[in-house]
Amino acid sequence: MDHLFATTLLLTLGAGSVGLLMAAHQPTLASSSSASPIRAGLLNSGAAESALTNYLAQVESPSDSTRQTQAGEAIAADICVNLPDWQRPSDLAQMKQLEAMPTYGAAIQSDPLAEMVKTWWNHEIFSFTTYGLSARTDPLYLSGVWTAIDNTWDCYSGNQPEQINQGELAEIWLLHHRLVGLVWQNDQYLATVEPTDTGLQLVQFPRRESGQGLPLNIVTTTGQALAVMSGDW
Repeated sequence: MDHLFATTLLLTLGAGSVGLLMAAHQPTLASSSSASPIRAGLLNSGAAESALTNYLAQVESPSDSTRQTQAGEAIAADICVNLPDWQRPSDLAQMKQLEAMPTYGAAIQSDPLAEMVKTWWNHEIFSFTTYGLSARTDPLYLSGVWTAIDNTWDCYSGNQPEQINQGELAEIWLLHHRLVGLVWQNDQYLATVEPTDTGLQLVQFPRRESGQGLPLNIVTTTGQALAVMSGDW
């Protein structure tokens, strides 16, 4: 209603200004150094139009805070592992590694382990809200990240494990993807990533919620939604 009223008033003043402009251009018997009542009215009308135009611009254009709310709150993420040339091992190398480990061995050929191996191998993005040194064994080896295991310790050299377990930090593993941006939007985390031929990133970020699961959506720079597998046990 305020917008309609302002628009109507602006149009009315605009029409009035035309009439005043015509009156101002009529021949006069004498001129004066001071503004005539007609000219003063024209100037006041112009000032009113300018004020209303500014008002309408403010109504029609969202403020910076509104735009920030619509776009989401940017989250400062820590990329604690960034290996741009890393490549996931081949299927053959992966199976040989698992078969050589007592934890897996021949058991990877039958369910339920065979299905779990397949599921991990069919994902490239993993999320974590818990940490335990032994609990990371399966994620590291089943995902293929074991080939970069010596490069992952910087992510846990401080108090990051405690912060993860206390719900203060969350973690994402990006295989053959690169993080472009991360925001908190509509009670969810929205990460934008760029697919790459090679590369491994381990990303940690402060949580904005305290749920048992992680409300995380991953999209590519072209808007394609990607599957995320929870690595929590």
